[in-house]
Amino acid sequence: MPGPKPSATTADRFVRRLLLVEDEPLTATLLAEVLAGEGFHVAVSHDVVDARREVTEFDPDCVIIDISLGPGPSGADLAHALHHERPDIALVFLTRHPDMRTAGLRVEDVPEGIGFVRKDRVNDTAYLVAAIEQVLRNTPTSVRHDADPTRPLSSLSERQLEVLRMLALGYTNEAIARARGVGLSTVERWIAGVFKDLGIAGGGDVNSRVEAVRQYVAVVGIPERP
Repeated sequence: MPGPKPSATTADRFVRRLLLVEDEPLTATLLAEVLAGEGFHVAVSHDVVDARREVTEFDPDCVIIDISLGPGPSGADLAHALHHERPDIALVFLTRHPDMRTAGLRVEDVPEGIGFVRKDRVNDTAYLVAAIEQVLRNTPTSVRHDADPTRPLSSLSERQLEVLRMLALGYTNEAIARARGVGLSTVERWIAGVFKDLGIAGGGDVNSRVEAVRQYVAVVGIPERP
């Protein structure tokens, strides 16, 4: 059950309280300043452990969470914990990932009722504030950028994304075949499908494999080796 809210002055009683969980200090500082300028009372945490403490002490109305928080528990782990322990708190993923798949998550890894906003869409402060307000009003389905059909890499299937991730890790076709338990010709067919769906034409001056990896890294970043 949610704990009691700390006492508040009359001045801040009607101010929305946001906890921003972001491991990049510069990004966290800039976003906190922007949101504070829009009238929110903002606290910042850089990891899940600190965020759990802030939830108790700061008692936010909304928690904005980056999915990737470096070593340790992820933003998805935090979202699940808060969904069960504090269902009164609105939750928003704010991440560079275009969807759950590129963050290595499945549908069941994400709690219901959470908003999803891509960082590359928040240059418009009014848009970000409107998205937060929609989630606070319990209408998160209208704030799901991960369902946008025009999002980067949306044309790829989960298997294609996994193959592309392995290419970005530097694996050879033979290594991918061993890891996936399939023949080399199957991997070659998968990779050809990735090139086709990314609109990469072969035979020109651009190396198709390098171009596919370039597009992946531009969207997702450099993947970490397991």
